[in-house]
Amino acid sequence: MERSFALAEAAVSCGSPTRGTEGAFDALVGAGLPALFGGARLLPMEKLTPCEGWPDGLRHLDTVMEVCRRLRTGVLDALERGEWPVVIGGDHSCAMGTLAALGEFYGAENVAVVYVDAHTDINTEATSESGCIHGMDLAAACGLCCGALTVGKNKVDLLGENLHFIGARSIDPPEHGIVERVGAHLHTAREVRERGLEAVLGEILPALAGRRVHISFDVDVLDPAQFRATGYNIPEGLTAAEVERILGAVLDTGLVCSFECVEYDPTRDPEGRDLDTLMGILRTVADRLR
Repeated sequence: MERSFALAEAAVSCGSPTRGTEGAFDALVGAGLPALFGGARLLPMEKLTPCEGWPDGLRHLDTVMEVCRRLRTGVLDALERGEWPVVIGGDHSCAMGTLAALGEFYGAENVAVVYVDAHTDINTEATSESGCIHGMDLAAACGLCCGALTVGKNKVDLLGENLHFIGARSIDPPEHGIVERVGAHLHTAREVRERGLEAVLGEILPALAGRRVHISFDVDVLDPAQFRATGYNIPEGLTAAEVERILGAVLDTGLVCSFECVEYDPTRDPEGRDLDTLMGILRTVADRLR
């Protein structure tokens, strides 16, 4: 049976310190993304003005949560229609909306996340120094944060043992403790270089068995020598070829139920070179799903 896809916009950048990623959906759609996914149904989103005032130190809380609520509704609608959701952010705070929908639809205990990112994004409101919610999305999805970061009616409560980080290299000290406490699996960019990508994938892929798998891909996992159009350019990252290998291997399990791409900032890419790189990676994703 041929898959049908929904491309869902998460028009948010104020979960991070920088602006510009709210334009990623428009840039990728303009570059031909819907055609890669078989003429996917588009779910655009109004671009909201970042709110003033940060209760409890959570920057732009009201705007971030409104985007996540709208995204949750859109992803749930796609799942109920039998469509395969592809979410385009925006900053990584939008993962709270995606994961809320997946947890409600499949049961949180059944959802595994392969998190391809330079960061682990598992700070809580108590451990974050910046108050930027794009660094808290996984903690919120594991039920570790305050009620203000609950997107749906209830906390999602993903199981830490079902979280698989790959490519991380900028991790706050408290996050190491949280990762260890919840039993998540951390494979840093350094580990990929030292042990080899195949060895790392050899640990991740068997652990996904029996789960509904969500891939959350942040472009800042890429080395700045290959990709710079994002708010964080952190040395010693992964190559585009390595990212394509990771995404392809996970998709080939047949367990993936959704995909998310975040943190591309077209305002930092005036000549469109990074857009071409990103479209190449997303073409790999689409090809594996045909």
